[in-house]
Order: sequence, then structure tokens, then C-alpha cells
Amino acid sequence: MCSMQRTTKTTKQTAAGCYAERHAEAQDLLKRIASRLADHQKRQAAVPADWGYTGDLGRITEQLAYVLADLGDRSAVDAKGLEY
Repeated sequence: MCSMQRTTKTTKQTAAGCYAERHAEAQDLLKRIASRLADHQKRQAAVPADWGYTGDLGRITEQLAYVLADLGDRSAVDAKGLEY
């Protein structure tokens, strides 16, 4: 595994191999985010007057805008007026 932790076993990791592992990890995280976002929406629907859920999504969408910018698309950070 391409980790920053040191292990006693020495294996030669390639950039392509490490990229593939991290890409799979990112895809897994995106699936988990989608699932948790759906759960969040259900919880918000149970108490629609609770502004806390709106605040959660404000923070989350800012973080996702930065992720998108890191991948080469600044449109979301620019639209939100965020510094990048």
C-alpha cells in the first residue's frame, strides 16, 4: 500500500500503482459521502426548520469547492467568492 507510514517490509512502489490505490480510495470516499449526504437530507426533512443542517451544508459545499479546485476546476470557489 502506498502509505506514508514506515514499515519493516521494503517494497518498491510505483507512481502509477500508488495513484491507482489513491484513485480507488477517492472513489470509495465519494460513495460514502453520497450515502452520508442522503442520510443528512433525511434527518433535515424530519426537522425542516432547523438551520443547523443548512449550516452543515454551507461548510461542506465550501470544502467540496476546494476539492474541485484542487482537481483543476475553480468555478465553485470563484462562484462562492472563496480565496484559493
